[in-house]
Amino acid sequence: MHTRRQFVAGAGSTALAAALVPQAVAATRRTPLFSGVHFDQGVMSGDPTPHGVTLLTHAGGVGGTGALRLEVARDRHFAKVVAHGTVRTSAARGHMAKVQVKKLRPGEEYFYRFDSKGGHSPVGRFRTAPAPGSRETVRFAMVSCMEYTFGYYNALALLAAEKDLDFVLQLGDYIYADVAFPTPLGVRTDPNRQATTLQEFRDKYALYRSDRSLQAAQAATPWINLWDDHEVQNNYAGGDPAGGEVTGSPWVPARKANGYKAFFEQQPTHSYGPGTRLYHRAGFGGLMDLFVLDERQYRSRQPCGQETLPSCPDASNPSLKFLGAAQQSFVQHGLRRSKARWKVIANEVQIMRRLEADGSSGVDDRDAWGGYLAEREALLRVVKDVPGTVFCTGDIHEFIAGTARLADGRAAAPEICGSSITSLSTTEGYALANTPGYGTAAAPTEPASVTAGRRAHNPEWDYLDADHHGYVVCEVSRDSFKATMRKVRTIKARSKAQLTPTRVTVEHGSPRVRIS
Repeated sequence: MHTRRQFVAGAGSTALAAALVPQAVAATRRTPLFSGVHFDQGVMSGDPTPHGVTLLTHAGGVGGTGALRLEVARDRHFAKVVAHGTVRTSAARGHMAKVQVKKLRPGEEYFYRFDSKGGHSPVGRFRTAPAPGSRETVRFAMVSCMEYTFGYYNALALLAAEKDLDFVLQLGDYIYADVAFPTPLGVRTDPNRQATTLQEFRDKYALYRSDRSLQAAQAATPWINLWDDHEVQNNYAGGDPAGGEVTGSPWVPARKANGYKAFFEQQPTHSYGPGTRLYHRAGFGGLMDLFVLDERQYRSRQPCGQETLPSCPDASNPSLKFLGAAQQSFVQHGLRRSKARWKVIANEVQIMRRLEADGSSGVDDRDAWGGYLAEREALLRVVKDVPGTVFCTGDIHEFIAGTARLADGRAAAPEICGSSITSLSTTEGYALANTPGYGTAAAPTEPASVTAGRRAHNPEWDYLDADHHGYVVCEVSRDSFKATMRKVRTIKARSKAQLTPTRVTVEHGSPRVRIS
């Protein structure tokens, strides 16, 4: 999926060059630079390592095959260029110019830009991961669920201004291939509500990235991206030929293939093995290992369908797969063998059980770890004996923090769930339907009695905010993991107004959270 390029460096006498096949280099030298390029999607960096990063931009307003020039520098004014080269792209790649830069210095800040004849892109910034063994504090943000039409990306405007972030962890639902809210339910339009073909997926990414706040957030910090369901279709199960308990349009297998192809083409992300392997470990010095999971591609069909039920006995079926055998082995062995002080699991869907206010089992639980209890128990048994493990979770459109527990009630590990950037919450859904007690679409509020019922039937939870959007900033030091839930006042008008943040602290060696 990656464009192969050679880079020549000027950092003292040290050469900087990616390993490339000779014919790719030769082909690049024969490819002329594009002229008249519109860098309409901004610039992006992703998957930082101690010695490299993946860079991406879109060459808009051009046709055919051509190249862009890339510069990487130690300063924003490009007086100290350490790498430069050309990146080839074409219509077959959707005119995405994507390249991995290697042999950089660990824990250093760099700047980059793409050039064409007659103009250059905005300047992007990234920091490489710390060197192995480093004990420097790691600071990252977690975001998820960024449906374009329902609200404005006010949280991303704030995220772009965050200082000293090492990376942004994007936990899925970057696009919504199957959802758009018409006005007045939404605040902006998506002419292509459903994406099924490759070009329709490309159009979705282009629309979402037309937002200046998203462009600014991606230019400011490298992102580590994983997918959830809406990069393909709501509630799909990749291991089920029938698609799982999907909602909306009928399941079309080609849709998954096109969604996956678009993801790797459109994101500064690469496959960590043959085909579309997304799960991997990312090291951040000796302080933190990040285990990035894929909880869609390999899972079996969700149990018990879409209905709310008193219970779902089928969820305990040991034949149900969630991570799949290879990924389950990867994460279990990786956790046991990791020498990092903290082990952070990038978790698409909630691992604490999620029951309704009356204690019944709903689809939000069965589409998450609660529908696959055998694999959940197997992972939590490992996690319980690995101090410093924390689950960082997206998907659920609410701020939640608590402790995931084994079936016998023993505490296993803390979980911190971030709310959505814009995507519709359950509370907002009830407000839009004018349900008494839920406020208005502009100011949705879950009734206190409902919140109390949910808290009573979800004893793993220590904190719940069902009403607000935002993101989480995490600061990982030797003895503590601190998460600050940043909340925006509204998504229905452009605004940078914030509410009082909530702070969650985990002490190393403890599975519990402290709320302040």
